[in-house]
Amino acid sequence: MRSSKRSRKKPFTRRRGPAVYLLGLALCAATIKDFASPSEGGINQNGLYRLSRNPMYLSYFLYFIGCVILTRSVILCVIVVLFQIASHWIILSEERWCMNTFGDAYRQYMKTVRRYI
Repeated sequence: MRSSKRSRKKPFTRRRGPAVYLLGLALCAATIKDFASPSEGGINQNGLYRLSRNPMYLSYFLYFIGCVILTRSVILCVIVVLFQIASHWIILSEERWCMNTFGDAYRQYMKTVRRYI
């Protein structure tokens, strides 16, 4: 009976865990590329930054969730949740800095592009 429970869980972790993990890595690579070449005004609106103001944090989250699925670790899941909460506070601080630095241009960017997805 115990082995049948395990076999039901394996396809989920075997397929989805690596898929989410690899998606997170791919998005992170894309955001690093996009981050390295900001727009002329200094506000990065290239690539994934047209869809999300924080695609790099989103890619980290997907990467870590992929790790949680692969390991099925409750402790890692708690750490990821705490990391996301801390990341949100960092993002809020970065947004204040961007508003002070870029002014109305950044406020307009905030109106057209969502914080996450």
